[in-house]
Amino acid sequence: MSKKPYTWLPHLENSLPKSARGYTVSLYSIALEAWRRGLELTFIQTKASKSNSSYTLSDGKDTYRFSSTRGERVTREAIRTCVDKMKTKTRLLNAGVPTPKGKEFAEQDSEKIIVKYAEELGYPLVIKPVKGTGGKGVIANIGNKPQLKRALKYVRQELDYPDIIVEEFFEGEDYRVYVLDGRAIAATKRISANVIGDGKSTIKKLIKEKNKHRRDLELYRTSLIKIDSEVGDMLERVNYTLDSVPAKDERVFLKSKNNITAGGDPVDSTDELPEEVKQIAVDAANAIPNLVQAGVDLMYNGEKATIIEINSRPNIRLNLFPLEGKARDIPKEIVDYYFPNSKANQKSPLYFDFGPIWRKLKSGEVKEYKVPNLPKGNLKLTRFRITGNIQRTGYGSWVKKHADQLGVSGYINHFRSGHTSLVICGTEEKIKQFKEVLQKDHSNKWTVKKISEKSRITPVPIGFEIKNKKRDRSITDGYFPVRLKS
Repeated sequence: MSKKPYTWLPHLENSLPKSARGYTVSLYSIALEAWRRGLELTFIQTKASKSNSSYTLSDGKDTYRFSSTRGERVTREAIRTCVDKMKTKTRLLNAGVPTPKGKEFAEQDSEKIIVKYAEELGYPLVIKPVKGTGGKGVIANIGNKPQLKRALKYVRQELDYPDIIVEEFFEGEDYRVYVLDGRAIAATKRISANVIGDGKSTIKKLIKEKNKHRRDLELYRTSLIKIDSEVGDMLERVNYTLDSVPAKDERVFLKSKNNITAGGDPVDSTDELPEEVKQIAVDAANAIPNLVQAGVDLMYNGEKATIIEINSRPNIRLNLFPLEGKARDIPKEIVDYYFPNSKANQKSPLYFDFGPIWRKLKSGEVKEYKVPNLPKGNLKLTRFRITGNIQRTGYGSWVKKHADQLGVSGYINHFRSGHTSLVICGTEEKIKQFKEVLQKDHSNKWTVKKISEKSRITPVPIGFEIKNKKRDRSITDGYFPVRLKS
């Protein structure tokens, strides 16, 4: 098996529940980092999407509210400026930060007016929504009038972004630089959605195979290459269709923008990007007052760099899980910034599951959900293999009751082979007490033949769970369901 082209953070391995995959990994990784340090973590009900959930972090003295990756030290005015791309451009130009020339056009501005300005500015060009996120509606490298008209129709009518900006296109490689408190702490090169030919497969088939690979990674399963009019336009520029068969090792680009959400590939470039280019990103963030956290998008051609966009709430998935290169621990840097006296605890064997929390908040069952504090002390993991007449006897429920009483986490799982696996996380003293409970004689209810102990490394969620409840419940516990009359 070939070596992976990327290196991800080991303390996040096996600590990301399915409920925290995709976009949600950004907020979850910060919340997990803070929670593992012993900070209080409370999620708050809002109308925001799951990936943009709000939560507070507190050390008992200071409390800060977050929306996804953005903490409250980023002011509302800074947020409003970043959302409005023309306001951002004005700030950058006033501060002397390089950014493409361009002009804003409102809904009432006709196509004729826009085309006239575009031809005065000169091709190639970029059009993008005045207000938008995730790269949606951004069409780059427009080379002529027919392409411009098609792009205008797509963005203003099909995507319903009537207010747009037309600006110069800057040829170069696309980078996202994460700036925190005046420092560029990470940089990622973003390669636009593409496929590489094998000399046999059609472009359509290559897209399908690449999307399958991204789904398998789970973290990118929501960022697939979507076949739309933009893909058709990009293929037309190189005289290809979806049925064309590229030569072996030929790279075919499918999108004009480089956003990961549109199927782009993130490559860590923190150590390769020149310091003077990183400083331009810092200058861009500084041009907007109180923007202490930002994802700065820029283009760099090896000689010059220009700022394309600034995000106040950037997704950090591309930094945590690059498809090439080394992961950058932005969550640690963020928590260090807000809570400089907190102590990192990245080797914790516990994590929390965000799924049940989100469902309670979304349903309105609760307005706030405080995650149970990380247990104090040196936590250890152990695994017991148990054989005997214990399945469908209520044994798991009995084990759970004592686990909850002792405050240990883990799970019990009954297997069809007849053995039962029991994983426990707690302090050495708590695990010792738990062993004593397991060794009690309950021959009148169940029979334990053998208990063997083995080492365990993989983290577990806080709390105790019975994995296979059907194989644990006795008949008197309601193993056979009863249909009630209405």
